[in-house]
Parts: sequence; structure tokens; C-alpha cells
Amino acid sequence: MKELPMRFVTSMDLIPLQVYSVGSDHQRATHRPVGFSATQVFITLSGSGRFRINENNDLVVKKNQALIIYEGVPHEYFPITEEPWIVGWISFRGASVSTMLTSMNFHNGELLLFNHFEQLWKLVEQIWLLAKTNSTEELWEISKLLYSFLLELRKQTTSFSRQTPKVNDAIPCKAILDHVTNILREHYTQPLQLSEVIKSSGYSHQHINRLSRQFYGVTLNQYLQNLRILHAVDLIERNKHITLSEIAEDLGMDKRYFTRFFKKNMGISTGEFKRVAQTLPEQERAARMLAGELLPGEGVLGKT
Repeated sequence: MKELPMRFVTSMDLIPLQVYSVGSDHQRATHRPVGFSATQVFITLSGSGRFRINENNDLVVKKNQALIIYEGVPHEYFPITEEPWIVGWISFRGASVSTMLTSMNFHNGELLLFNHFEQLWKLVEQIWLLAKTNSTEELWEISKLLYSFLLELRKQTTSFSRQTPKVNDAIPCKAILDHVTNILREHYTQPLQLSEVIKSSGYSHQHINRLSRQFYGVTLNQYLQNLRILHAVDLIERNKHITLSEIAEDLGMDKRYFTRFFKKNMGISTGEFKRVAQTLPEQERAARMLAGELLPGEGVLGKT
């Protein structure tokens, strides 16, 4: 089986379910303290690896197993066998992702055992091939293939899911949380009072935070901070001339507060991050810096 070098898919607002990146590679230790900017499905092709989600939920993923991690959820992973840990992945985002995952009864950190690898991987390869040119027509076709991939994954793993809450309990709870997180995703660049957002759900702060930990592995406040950090990272990567004042203004923050906020969450200053980010080619930078795989003054720690 040939490796699929990572490809990014162009964003198109009209498409509610969009692939962000797709590929396969030998995996090394990777730490993502603020999560990733899209929901991810990892598929182990050979070897084994360990995922740690939100610092306390450890899962070993072996061959013929897949794992789902939601957008913005802190996690890390590393190989645990001498055999190379080769992983295929597909990441996606869009306005319909949350609804789609809920309706298919997928859950953050869900470990899935599938039984017909070839059928799943054929869909991944088709998406990868179409991502080469990213024409408008192909973007729609990629979205259809992504939906087919999720359906096939759900069909194959319904009997094997290791973490499947009762449907009658899970869906109403997720709908409550979705109401709150949808507001955060739409308005995270504006000054927000979490208490007011939570109040609009009709539930208590404690209940919403409990749901946030259950489905995303973080408090609602940390979920909001992750959205803002990922947005800041995206701005830095896409515009080498952007100033800290412009980033802070875009996020509705004071410049000094933003500087402290960024270093607290990323572990390095904005200046250090910017220097390292701008030494890499655009696509490599987008993948590796969002993954938290570079340290100031150092090389690559991992791939994807």
C-alpha cells in the first residue's frame, strides 16, 4: 500500500461538510495542547500507537482500528511498537459536522474496530486523488465521498464501538451542548460573556461544563480559548506581515492580554511562534504548527 502525502482541501462556505486534510504517514510523537482545527479520524494501517486525550484518557489504537477526535480537543499521540506506526487520516469541518456526528452516534475519543478495511480505504484514496486540483466541482464530490466514508465507518463499527453512550441519553445532551458551542464558534472573535451564552441554553453552568468535559474533554471556557488560539495561529501562518495588534484586534482582545494568553496556551511567545512558522513552506507550516510539532529554534518533532 503506497503512502498518501498530505493534501489540503480548499474551503468553500456553501459546502456544510468539508474535508480539511487527508493522507497517510509514519507517525512520531505529536503533542497538540490546543487540539486541531478540524475533527479527525485516524486509521492505523500498521503498528500501534497510544493516544492521550485531554491528558487523562489513554487509548491504544492498533491495526484495523480507528479513532475520532473532535476539533479543538487537546491530545497527543506516539508509537508504542518497534514496527513503524503508519496512520491514515482524514480531517473535516463545516457547519454540519456537529449535527452529522450526533446523528451517526459518533463520540469524541471513540475507538472503533472495523472489519472491511479495503472499503474504507478506497474512499480515502478517492478523496485524496480529487484533492489534487480542488476544483469547485471536485469540492462537492469530495463532500459526498466524505459523507459516504462516515456512513461506511459507522456501518462497519456499530457492533464494535468501545464507547457508545445510550442513544436516548446522549443525543439530547449533545443537542444542548451544540446550542452553546455553535454560539461560541460563530462569535469567538467578539467579547463574550460565557454566563450569558450558557443562560441562553436554559441550563446551569455546572451542567454545561459537565457536558463539555464529557463530549470534548475540556471545560467550556477552555473550548472557547482553543477556538481563539487556533484562529490566531491561522492568522500568523497566512500573513507573515500581520502585527500582534492586528491579531489581538481581530480576536477582540487587548494586545498585552493577547500576548500573555498566547504564551500561556502555546508555551512559546507569539514572536517565537511567528519566526518558526515562517521558515517552513506554507502547507508544511499549516500542518506542523497547528499540530504543535515545532519548538522555538528546533526542527520537526513529528509528522501529520
